[in-house]
Amino acid sequence: MRALERGTGSAEGRTATMAENRFWRDFSVPMRSLGFAVAVVAVAVLVLGASRLWIGPNTAQAGFLTMLLLLGVARVPSWTSRLVAAAWSLAVAGLGFVVGSLGLWATLAAVVAVSLVQGLLKIGEVAILTRSPVNLLAFATLSQGTAEAWHVILGALIGAGLVLGAAAFAPIRNREQPRAASLRDRLDYGIATAIGAALIVLFAELTGFDYAGWMMLSFCVILAVSFDAQFARAADRVAGSLAGVAATVAFGMLPAPIPVIAAVLCLVASVAYIQAGKYRQFVLFLTPGILLSTSSELPLWMLGVYRIEAVLIAAAFAVLCSAGLQLQRRRRAGTRTQPESAAP
Repeated sequence: MRALERGTGSAEGRTATMAENRFWRDFSVPMRSLGFAVAVVAVAVLVLGASRLWIGPNTAQAGFLTMLLLLGVARVPSWTSRLVAAAWSLAVAGLGFVVGSLGLWATLAAVVAVSLVQGLLKIGEVAILTRSPVNLLAFATLSQGTAEAWHVILGALIGAGLVLGAAAFAPIRNREQPRAASLRDRLDYGIATAIGAALIVLFAELTGFDYAGWMMLSFCVILAVSFDAQFARAADRVAGSLAGVAATVAFGMLPAPIPVIAAVLCLVASVAYIQAGKYRQFVLFLTPGILLSTSSELPLWMLGVYRIEAVLIAAAFAVLCSAGLQLQRRRRAGTRTQPESAAP
């Protein structure tokens, strides 16, 4: 009996040790990625803070939005791809600012066009740019306020310059250029993104949901990976957002300046994890980093509820669009093989 108890106890101990080791393995981050993240966030805070002080908040916001669009570019080893992505981010900023004052249908057409072009920039199984429609909507919103065109372009230039500068020092484990996706696959991805993005804009317009950008962002990042990984990506997005919202509410109840410090630390962690390729941890820390740094008249818990709603709706749109895309691919494959099977 004692031997059985000892065996059971040792098995439980091994299970606990394995769980602990798995936890540290999942949340550990290479020191190079952590140092890179600290440097990037510190420089970004200084530069964007100075632009906000000397030029205005619109320029700083434009720079921040552009940096978010180009966040994954630092992991791409090709400087050609990096420069093309930077030029594209400037085009999205300018287009969004222009169509913002032209009404719903102009914005909808621009969202579709941007989504289609974004698909052409896909490399391998993962898109290097995922939030082009998100930035388009954000810059369209900027145009309806006090921002001027030169504020937006200057801010986008600052943001692109910061990311390209950081990319020169980014720790990249694999410098081999990923294989290019076929033109058919890139068009399929662009079409699926365009359909889903258009549906999200219409849904937000019909329901009066004010956080279409959050819906669009979650939709784009879920759809950006291969079909086999999309359900896991959707689950990670929902779980990470739920945990991030809980952390946001907890930090928000603490006295100043603790929430601000927590926001900066969360942004550092999110940059480090995305650089290390750990998406679930990236989402977990990104959510409180964004919510704690968002100025709003609403309480943090209500912002968190809206964030969760946006993620759930976006996940549903992404699954539907992806399922439709897979169905179309199977039909196309069946059409190609049908003449062969009919041959004598």
